[in-house]
Amino acid sequence: MLKPVRMAGQVIRKRINVGSKSDHEAVVLVCAQGEFKLRRRGGPAFVDEALDALVGQRISASGIVSAGQFIVDEVEVTGSA
Repeated sequence: MLKPVRMAGQVIRKRINVGSKSDHEAVVLVCAQGEFKLRRRGGPAFVDEALDALVGQRISASGIVSAGQFIVDEVEVTGSA
């Protein structure tokens, strides 16, 4: 079982997995722990309008990290860029 974590940082849109079949633009959290593709638990894998709305914002979020993704349960906007 994965341990829940809380991370805070800037949300950006970035091209990920460049050159692979999974190459695409994604919503990414840039934080002290690194860069993680953001996903909502139970949300869509590629296009999520709720996460798109966070681009350019600073957030604090809780969830789990799995395979380079931060799968969030709770997100709080703490500021803007």
